[in-house]
Amino acid sequence: MAMSRTETQIEWSSSDSTSVSSGSAATSDAFTLETDCIALAIQCKADNAGTPASGDTLDVYILWTCGDPDGASTDEYDSTDHGMFVCQLDTDQDDPAIRTVDLPVSAKGGKVYVESNAASNSITASAALYQLKSGS
Repeated sequence: MAMSRTETQIEWSSSDSTSVSSGSAATSDAFTLETDCIALAIQCKADNAGTPASGDTLDVYILWTCGDPDGASTDEYDSTDHGMFVCQLDTDQDDPAIRTVDLPVSAKGGKVYVESNAASNSITASAALYQLKSGS
């Protein structure tokens, strides 16, 4: 069986990154997993716009969708309070801070949700998905 890998840039209103100001959050555009995806990872990056201070972190979540649970004819995503926590990136320790995390592959797709805990600086968030796919 042949295997292949694909990289998908997470987009934020069709941009490769988003700037999240102190105490605010952002949700990415939706992504879809390939039906032959057998392994999945996400690489997350947080780049502090200023001089990082203690507590300048970015929390990353996935808002999964398995489709349409109530028959309303549209995919529905986990709410921001119930998304799957992926990681916390601490820009005071590393700037930029980058982390790669394995994810489950059972969902249809999702969105990336980020929350800034920075005291005053904006943090630029970006991410990419890596899918390992089975082939014939």
